[in-house]
Amino acid sequence: MAGDVLDTLIIGGGAAGLVAATYLGRYRRRALVVDAGASRLAKIPLSRNVPGFPDGIAGSELLERLRAQAARFGVPMEQACVDELRPLGNQGFEARAGRRAWRARFVLLATGAQDVEPQLPGLGPALELGQVRYCPVCDGYETQGRRVAVLGRGEHGLREAMFVAGFGNEVTWLSLETQDDVARPELARLRRQGVKIAECLPREIRCLQPAGVEVHMHDGQLLTFDVLYPALGLTHASELATRLGAKAQDDGQLVVDDHMQTTVPGLYAAGDVAVDLNQIAVAAGHAAIAATAIHNRLP
Repeated sequence: MAGDVLDTLIIGGGAAGLVAATYLGRYRRRALVVDAGASRLAKIPLSRNVPGFPDGIAGSELLERLRAQAARFGVPMEQACVDELRPLGNQGFEARAGRRAWRARFVLLATGAQDVEPQLPGLGPALELGQVRYCPVCDGYETQGRRVAVLGRGEHGLREAMFVAGFGNEVTWLSLETQDDVARPELARLRRQGVKIAECLPREIRCLQPAGVEVHMHDGQLLTFDVLYPALGLTHASELATRLGAKAQDDGQLVVDDHMQTTVPGLYAAGDVAVDLNQIAVAAGHAAIAATAIHNRLP
């Protein structure tokens, strides 16, 4: 397809990429989704804050629905991992995945992010059962009144512990010996919210079946929890853009304008890879804005 120029190449087939595909298909634009098959949406066992699904929806089911919707409006999808993106001047961009290549007037990056995972035995089943969770914005409501641990360093870990405490939980911050790196007023505020601090390092963390998490500390303590939130950060898949000179924050999220265009003309970003709150609903909004802006720029 290297000689066949698309209106838009969408790199990434998660919520942002597929919603953008639906919009562009309905605008009767020639778009293609190239997806590496690693969307973290597929790892969500059940999300209850997706608009229109009051009883929740599994991430895998939502992906299938979004794929079917994009296909209905004529947007195809190919599985590949794009490893190179280069500008073609006024002619747009060329993307490559091994020997495969695509050309497009505009590119929309919807490459998302991945959670930094702790090295825990039984992590996969624990995620499915809700013992380990990554997004308190998404599912903190469901943890009300439970024993919750937050595993994270410095201010990021502290802030997430305070956030989770807002749901009426019994919260312990597993600080990884970084509690002295944060300001004393913040520590005092944390304690006023009733959050305990486990100051030494965990020696081992076990996800139990059918429920519960055990944390063995180096000082001999054994702590037990209902839920563990790792707060170790995210890696944002923005390298295709930053190699072209696109501006990004320190965490890798791409800086975009009001139309979701990066600092590289013609290159747009939507979803978790762009600066904003990492949420499915936000990704859909990004996609609608970006797709409409691209449509309005095309002849």
